[in-house]
Parts: sequence; C-alpha cells; structure tokens
Amino acid sequence: MRRITTHFLAIMLISVSFLSFSDTLYAAYRPAVYAESVLAFTNVERYKEGIPLLKSNNKLSDVALYKMRDMFNREYFEHVSPTGESVSDLADRFEYEYIVVGENLAFGDFVSSKDVVEAWMDSKGHRENILADKYTEIGIAAGRSNFEGSHVWIIVQAFGRPKSTCPTVNTELGRELETLQDRLEIYERVANIRKVQADRTDGSLNERKARIDAYNLVARLYNNLAENYRDLVDEYNETVGDYNDCLKDVIGSV
Repeated sequence: MRRITTHFLAIMLISVSFLSFSDTLYAAYRPAVYAESVLAFTNVERYKEGIPLLKSNNKLSDVALYKMRDMFNREYFEHVSPTGESVSDLADRFEYEYIVVGENLAFGDFVSSKDVVEAWMDSKGHRENILADKYTEIGIAAGRSNFEGSHVWIIVQAFGRPKSTCPTVNTELGRELETLQDRLEIYERVANIRKVQADRTDGSLNERKARIDAYNLVARLYNNLAENYRDLVDEYNETVGDYNDCLKDVIGSV
C-alpha cells in the first residue's frame, strides 16, 4: 500500500526515528528510509538535469517533522491538515521567510530512500517539485509508525526559496519617507495659511511685505523638502523594482 501526493504554492537536514523498537531483530531487518539519503537521491535527480542541488535548512526540517508527526497523530494524509494548515502556514509558524514553498508527501511500505524518490519521480507533480529550480532549500522528515491499523512510513519533503535570495527592500528608507511625508503635510498646511495672509491687502506696506516673506519662507522649505522627498522616492522605488524583478524571475519558473 502506497500513496504519494504533491503540493506547491506560487513561494538542517533531519533524520527521524519516530518510534523506538524494542524488537532488535525486527529493527535490524525492517525497511529503512532516512532523511539524509532521501536528500541525496533527490539531489542525484537534480544533478542529472543540471539543476543546482538543494541545501538543507533547519526551519524547513522543522516544518517537515511537524507535518510528518501531525499526520501520524491525527491519521490523515493530505497537504492541508484537518485544522486548515498548509505548508505555507507551517513555514510561517516556524518563521521561514520565503518567496515560494512546496511539499511532497509519501505514505506506505517503502523499502529504501531510493524507493521513495523513485516513486516520486514516477509522478508528474512530485517530479516537478524535485526538479524545480525555483527551490533552493529543503527539509525532510521520515518516520514509521501505526496509521489506521497498519505500520507504515510517512516521508515529507518541504521545499523553499528564502526571501534572502532577492535584493532587500530598504525598510529604513521607507520609514524615512513616511517621516518626510508627514513634514511635507505640515509645511503645506502652514503654507496655505500664510498664503491666505499674504493675499490680504489690509495693513501697512511693511506688514504686507512681512506676510509675503513669511509665506515665501515656508514655500522654500516645502519645495526643498519636496525635492529631497522625490529623490528618496526614486531610490526606494529602485530597490522595490529590483526585488519585484527577482520575484518575477522566481514565479516565472513555476
């Protein structure tokens, strides 16, 4: 009995012995699947196609381990848990900041890690995940336990590409722009008030000149700050554009 399923969203390697076996004779001869060798065979397939090898990631390993244990504990085999958690939700839970994440699942009586990877490679969706160059990192968990009266393996691959692979948006600059925008709004309100005063025709010539000078002062302050603001906006938009271009490249490979 075998089941495999694949899933992806368009965004430390760990070996798990989920149960301890007291029967040493059975443990010596039982089928064995290990996370390390699942990764090795997965990277063999990528190497054959000239695709960069996947690197192990601690947080993705936590995602895979949690998913594997959760499926055993609650006896389900789906990409979305009974409480609605998907691989992207688990990535958020374990603070893995990603551009794209994906997942392969396997369930059944596998005899080796190679057997698992071969089964995935025989399935279009799983093969696409394994060979997707949009992914750069992976976490894997493999465990064997009781599931609805049978003793089976569940293997999870959690794929990801971290946000750090794209240029970062300058958040400090973004906050500075917000501050400048607040100041511009203040200058604009003051300028409007002084413009009304400068347009008045009452009072002496010196008083009218003083009102005009006061307006011109605020207008100069506003214009100088506005020019600085526009330059910073251009700089900020450039960093956002670089980040968005990187995202397009990744999403375009989906």
